Amino acid sequence: MVLTESATIDDALAVIGTACRTHWKKNLAAAIDGRSPEGVHQVRVGLRRLRSALTIFKKYIPETQREALNSEAKWLLSQLGAVRDLDVFIHTLSKPFAEKVSDDARIARLIRAARDARAKAHANAVTALTSKRAGRFGARLDAWFSGRGWRGAANMRDGEKTPAIAFARKTLNKRLRKTLATYGDVNDLSVQERHELRIDAKKVRYGLEFFSALLPTKRADHLSVALKQLQDCLGHLNDIDVAERTMVALTHHAADATERRKITAGGRAIRKWHQEAAKAAEPKAARVWHKIRKLPAL
Repeated sequence: MVLTESATIDDALAVIGTACRTHWKKNLAAAIDGRSPEGVHQVRVGLRRLRSALTIFKKYIPETQREALNSEAKWLLSQLGAVRDLDVFIHTLSKPFAEKVSDDARIARLIRAARDARAKAHANAVTALTSKRAGRFGARLDAWFSGRGWRGAANMRDGEKTPAIAFARKTLNKRLRKTLATYGDVNDLSVQERHELRIDAKKVRYGLEFFSALLPTKRADHLSVALKQLQDCLGHLNDIDVAERTMVALTHHAADATERRKITAGGRAIRKWHQEAAKAAEPKAARVWHKIRKLPAL
């Protein structure tokens, strides 16, 4: 089924939810294989999109169902977090900083430690992805979406008749207004606030993707592009956060004091590079955020 202008809220939940589940399912084999970081990443994207959809349609889903599904999605995401952090960490060392890394023995040692840790984290992720718990969760979602198991909710009686197009614009405009009201000038935000802004921007963008067939094309495209640019600019802060968490984990699992010192030395260099990149991205982030604040409603 395709989301069309005649779709109801009930239809939209079925179409969008099924798409999120399919995104996760299509990338499951690659995630288990593990040779490409995209496998685990895309499974996580599918799960995050699913959680976002459950929030968007919160009013129309029985609370016990929504909480149970959201809890399982959150659990599976947590099982994939370590391997994803290590993939991001290794990528930043092998691509953006390639020239600096090539002749730095501290970083070379750090990459080896990260790759060893990644192998262990991926094994744990595979255990979760192939577990009975994950299998039951996937089967429950398939049955829930195909059978529209939310129809017991009182509000969905109206949702079975109400056009999704009005709901989509109202919901996304409300989300965008809330985000705009929450955050002021990017340059005045704390590191934590910038991180939260990036997450909220991503959630709005997910919504735009969900309802793209029902929204004014030019307005939605302009907003989506701007939000993606903002995410990319603020992404350097996420790189710092990932690097910090990874450094703590690698240091904790170091074989001895000498190993810890080597890892810590490499970590200081990485932290400096990430901070420089984040600082350089600040002007563009401020310009893009200002642009978003000026864009018209959907």
